[in-house]
Order: sequence, then structure tokens, then C-alpha cells
Amino acid sequence: MTDKFVTLDRTFHDLPKQVNESDDTDFSQWFATDRRIRWPDLIQEYRVIILSEAGSGKTTEIRHSACMLRNEGNSAFFLRLEHIPASFEDSFEEGTYEEFVEWLASGNEGWFFLDSVDEARLRNPSDFELAIRKLSKRISTAKDRAHIVITGRTTAWRPKTDLQICADCFPYKSIATSKLDPLANNIEPEEAIQPGESVRTKTNSKEGSDSFFRIVALDDLASDQIEVFIKARGITDSEAFLDAVERKDAWSFTTRPQDLDELTEF
Repeated sequence: MTDKFVTLDRTFHDLPKQVNESDDTDFSQWFATDRRIRWPDLIQEYRVIILSEAGSGKTTEIRHSACMLRNEGNSAFFLRLEHIPASFEDSFEEGTYEEFVEWLASGNEGWFFLDSVDEARLRNPSDFELAIRKLSKRISTAKDRAHIVITGRTTAWRPKTDLQICADCFPYKSIATSKLDPLANNIEPEEAIQPGESVRTKTNSKEGSDSFFRIVALDDLASDQIEVFIKARGITDSEAFLDAVERKDAWSFTTRPQDLDELTEF
């Protein structure tokens, strides 16, 4: 695919907790719900697993999200899981190890976009767990202010075993915050915090539980997203292109960015 990122406002949907009951889960039986999740929602989460098939664009999406957060002045990092076992310092592709050290000492929130489970297992099946444990040790003093986003193919993800590894290595104690709601906190309106501030109210320990991981699937491209994508790839007459797709019953080649990119070239 071309390196130029195309903004498609990709959506996700939650996977039910039942998928985590066994490593033999058949993901094909879990269909997308009507409720769509977007990046602004996921960015707020502290523990996220993103699953999808090859060519769906998850790597491009999380890398772009890391760049966007960095452009806004946040500490955000994109790392490839397969590189961490050999050299944690050299595994940063967005952000640097030096910036990581600065973040660790800062007390600020940080985002770690980790790609991907399947690639990490190509050299050695145990490398995924090794990478997760290595990062866990590196951020041991800052886990509760680290947002962890991990990607993987549904075919490579072991729902029960891999989730337990992640839960053990990245426990999370949620800190409830309240913004701009003085009545809920029994304070006067003039005492309400300013935008960008938060009030820490209580700590809810979730260590030892996998329930704090939000597991989502990346949705296929919708018709409006397909049109935006092909125009960005130089198709000036999108209506004629889509008519041709309809005549050849080739919609299955339009649901993932990689396939759609190849189709536009064809």
C-alpha cells in the first residue's frame, strides 16, 4: 500500500466476554453489533486489544493514532512486538527510547501502540510473551498511567491464554475522574475544574482480572469509506468504479484497505 495515510474514520465493535473462554474460539460466529466505536473512544481506554484479519489496516491505523497523539504533545509510542525481545531500545518506530525514559520519569500519561501478536510469533512462538513481559518490566512503575493498545490477527490470537498473559503483565488500577459536573461531586459550580483538568476520586483495583481489557474487532470498510479511499488513490470516477465492482460481484475485495488498494491498481 502507498505510504500516504487516508483518513477513513474507521470503526470498531466490542467482542463479548464469551470469546475469552477458550483458545479455540471461532471468531466468525461473532457478528458486528450496531454500536460502533471510534478512535476517540479507544484512546481513552487503558487496555485495548484490536483484532482483525490481514490487510485490514490495523497497523496503519495505530501508527497514525500514535502520530496524532504525538502531534498534540502527548507521549505516544509505536513499537513492533517482534523487535522487543532482541532490543527494546531499538524497537521504537514512532517516538524514541530517550523520549520513553523522559516519559517514565515525568508522571504523565503515555500511550503504547504494540504491533502485532502474529508478527511477534514468526521467529519464535514464545516471543510474544517475552515481548509483553519485557515491556511490563520497563514500565513497572508507571503501568497505571500507560495506555496499552495491542493488535493481532484473529487467527493468531489465543483468546484465553494471550489475554491472561496481558492481564498478568499489565494489571490496572482504575482511577475514577470527574470532569465538569459539580453537582455530582457536591461542589459549587465556580469550583468546577477547568477543561483539561481532572479530579481523582477513588481507586478501583482490578489486578488479577482480565475484565479491564477492552477487546474490539476492526470493522470492514463501509461504502462511504470505500469511496473516500478510492478517490484518495486517484480514481476520479468513483461511480463508474463502484458500478464495475457491482457488475463483477467483487465487493469482497473492497472490505479491507490492502485488497481495495490492489483493486484500484488493477
